[in-house]
Amino acid sequence: MATFLYGLGRLAFRRRRLFLMGWIVVLAAVGIGSASVSGTTTDDFSLPGTQSQKAIDLLGKEFPQASAGGATAQVVFEAPKGQKLTDAGNKSEINALVAELKAAPWH
Repeated sequence: MATFLYGLGRLAFRRRRLFLMGWIVVLAAVGIGSASVSGTTTDDFSLPGTQSQKAIDLLGKEFPQASAGGATAQVVFEAPKGQKLTDAGNKSEINALVAELKAAPWH
């Protein structure tokens, strides 16, 4: 690897004008490309069909006054088939996870 880098550096020094022109062309192409592709940006992001998006849509429908715009994370729980979130085993697991999240350093 060192030999390759040495050879590349030596070639770049010997053909410095060619390398300089190449870098100018690359930078110009990047500048022109970014200027021609730029458009308006948006903060709206959704993944239609995913469980998380369905949960966010349901929350927005059921609780429109509770904006999630300032939220840093949303946790969605799903019970195994044939069980409910309010079952004793599921409820204890959820409570344990909520306690862990509350103790997290970002909270």
